[in-house]
Formats: sequence, structure tokens, C-alpha cells
Amino acid sequence: MDICEECGFDYEDHPTDVVVDELAALGVAYGRRLATKDSSRERDVLHYHPAPGIWSVLEYACHVRDVLLAQRERLFLALVEDRPSFAPIYRDRRAVLARYEDEDPFRLADEIAMAAGLIAWALAGLDTTAWARRCIYNFPEPAERSVEWLAQHTLHEGVHHLFDIDRILSSAPGRR
Repeated sequence: MDICEECGFDYEDHPTDVVVDELAALGVAYGRRLATKDSSRERDVLHYHPAPGIWSVLEYACHVRDVLLAQRERLFLALVEDRPSFAPIYRDRRAVLARYEDEDPFRLADEIAMAAGLIAWALAGLDTTAWARRCIYNFPEPAERSVEWLAQHTLHEGVHHLFDIDRILSSAPGRR
């Protein structure tokens, strides 16, 4: 995938010279949606499921935190192993096992900022050779990818789920 039909993300628009800063900025974007929910009514919005099988704002945000952390580990594997293949993170099972719905939104906002900063920091130190290293990315099907693509895909996950979150926030009952 190089262009997401759903959210419009185009991987080519996020080369190595900008993707690091864009990843780092995800923390602020998620914080605006999570850490400003003061009233109990607003907190209920974070748990709202617009339809069966669609996650809540809180679940999407937890997923992004975990993706940022998993992708950082995958980055390090790609930098030290030749063409590593990555294990899945079991996103749906993880949502239950890690109790995403019980997360505190203020702490989660801090954790996303921290995770975004960690992967951005790791990527900021790469040279041209490192950006070109190869790995096997197994979702949606196995394909050989570059570290640059891994960074772009990580950003896409964050941007795409902001898109999902904004749709939920705008459609939640009781929203103005």
C-alpha cells in the first residue's frame, strides 16, 4: 500500500526528511483528543462504539501507542538483522488482554507522546544506508519493505487512526 483510499495518506508525501518530525507531532495530536476530556459526559464519548466491530476512541489511541512501540522494536531488528520478518501484534486480542477500555486518557496521552518521541528519536539518527535497509512486513500480506516505508507506515497508522477518532468524536451522541 502506498496510498490509503480511506484516509488519503500518500506515503510519497512523507519522505525521510519530514517523517521524523511528523511522527513526533503525533503525541500532540492525540493529546488534544484525549487529555482535554474533563467532564464525565466527555469521558463517555471516549468509550463510545459507533457500530459493532468499530473501536472506541480510547481503543484506537491505545492501539496507536502499542503500534509506535512495536514499530520501534521492529526498526531496531531491521537495523541489526538482515531482512527480518516481524511477528504480529495481535491487535484485536491485545485490545482485550491489555484492557484498552480501562486506560486513563490523560496517562494514555502522555504515553503516546512518549512512544512517538522514542520512535522519532530512533529514526532521526539514521543515515541513508539505514533508511534503505530491508525487512519483511507481514501485514496485510508478506512483502519486502525498506526502513523508510516502515517509518511511513507507522505515521500512516497514527494519521489514519486520528481520522477514525475524529469520525467517532463527530458522530458520538451528546456531541455539539
